[in-house]
Amino acid sequence: MRIDHVVLPVPDVRRSAAFWRDALGLTVHEAEASCVVEVGWTRLQLVPDPAAEPGTQHLAISVPGDAGPVASAWLRDRATVLGDGLVELSPSWDGCSVYFEDAPGGTVLELVARRRLPHRLGGAAFGPEHLLGVSEVGVPVACVPTARERLARGAGLRTFGGPGSPQFTAVGDDEGLLVLVAPDRPWFPTRDRPARATRLDVTLSGTRGRGALLLNPGTLISYR
Repeated sequence: MRIDHVVLPVPDVRRSAAFWRDALGLTVHEAEASCVVEVGWTRLQLVPDPAAEPGTQHLAISVPGDAGPVASAWLRDRATVLGDGLVELSPSWDGCSVYFEDAPGGTVLELVARRRLPHRLGGAAFGPEHLLGVSEVGVPVACVPTARERLARGAGLRTFGGPGSPQFTAVGDDEGLLVLVAPDRPWFPTRDRPARATRLDVTLSGTRGRGALLLNPGTLISYR
């Protein structure tokens, strides 16, 4: 499953666009009221919302499976790293991650190297071209088990990385995940950045169903 398009509300589109362009080196297409960031196979559309709360959202970006340490080193020169740096994930997730923040908007971001995917860095120097696509979108929902079942029935999405819990369940696969969390659960690795429902549109491809689900007022998941 791939995450093709994400519409993400931010307090200040221009400042967030500058972060993605100037700090991470990605291509940004600016329009009058919004902008689109090319994150590998994903189009990340930033839209203005003065009520967007810093630190309540989460996105992860895939990097090659062997690139974890060099991606972490590359990131330290460009953004504020959260927690202790590179984190080894559980065996069922089979990868490693480094967490950081979109300084203007406060979004909790992550670079994740998933070893089961075929992409490899080899001896190349790490750069923006190795940000392969958005691999996770955090989706706060009122009831995690209900949202999981709706996505299983509609889009055929399977639980990933273990059975999950009423507070946290991931659905999808190594290439793309929706991370379903209970409201106010802190985003790892922080303790003070609670997940909150927000206006969020996500478009998926490579699913077993076609359609759309409204998981919260303003949170739309489209799949094909």
